[in-house]
Amino acid sequence: MESEVVLKTISLEYFDTSLSVYRLVFPSQIKAMKHSLERVGQLQPVITRHSEAGYQLIDGFKRYYAAEKLALSTLLGKVLDVKESVGKAMILAYNKESSPLVDYEEGLIVCSLKNEHGMNQKQIAELTGYSAAWVCRRISLVERLDETVQSQLTLGKISAAHAREIIKLPRGNQGEVTRSIMEHDLSSRSSAWLINKYLSSGSQAQKQYLLEHPLEAIEKQTKEHEIYDSRLCRHGNQLLKTTELLYLQQNIFTGQYNHIHTGQLSDLEKGILSPKLRKVSAKARLIASLIDQKEPDDER
Repeated sequence: MESEVVLKTISLEYFDTSLSVYRLVFPSQIKAMKHSLERVGQLQPVITRHSEAGYQLIDGFKRYYAAEKLALSTLLGKVLDVKESVGKAMILAYNKESSPLVDYEEGLIVCSLKNEHGMNQKQIAELTGYSAAWVCRRISLVERLDETVQSQLTLGKISAAHAREIIKLPRGNQGEVTRSIMEHDLSSRSSAWLINKYLSSGSQAQKQYLLEHPLEAIEKQTKEHEIYDSRLCRHGNQLLKTTELLYLQQNIFTGQYNHIHTGQLSDLEKGILSPKLRKVSAKARLIASLIDQKEPDDER
């Protein structure tokens, strides 16, 4: 992938961001980069290649979007003389160590090399430096995901960890399960339980109940399941059980509180709930303080 490199100050208006479709860049990341640019300026040049639309960004999307937020006029960039297929492979290389891509991003790039550049798996492996098996897994990840699920992943509504669980489902069922995950704000761990339970459920009625009431189903399962670890003493097992149940209730509360209906509560309902929510908040701070003050392995 070696090529001639030119260092150049580039006006933001001349950047071609078409390769951004292969990256998951979220507002929190851009906000952090914006603060960095404000404090210390641009520490590393962005990486680009010549394209018909200008300077096609290969690496440095967060810096570009943060610069836009700051109304900067230019960024320092390295300009490479490489083909677009090589530029896409370079996205993998530049992010391998400092900021590894999630497997879905890798899959998008690999699928692009396959579908847009007509490369087979062996050619992609040679270009990227990964094994053919690695290439095959990344292609499978993307191709097994329903388009609506991919859209939610790109928008940041679900994570790559969620996606790895969702691909266990037939494509026809992925959309409705994903909606349930988002609606109830399920963690990837809770989503994994939901999906495994959904796949093992015999009737459509059971499946529908799981999708409509996943938090209640998880709570019921946890309470019925014996929480015990033979390595722990009696008090240790009591603490383990309490911790697991508290963690479960925390997940349930988070899902319910983040539900769209919370914002639609009446003033009367908010008035009833408000003092109870303040008690929960105070207790959460106390629990965090206790854990910070005395971890279980402290010798006191």
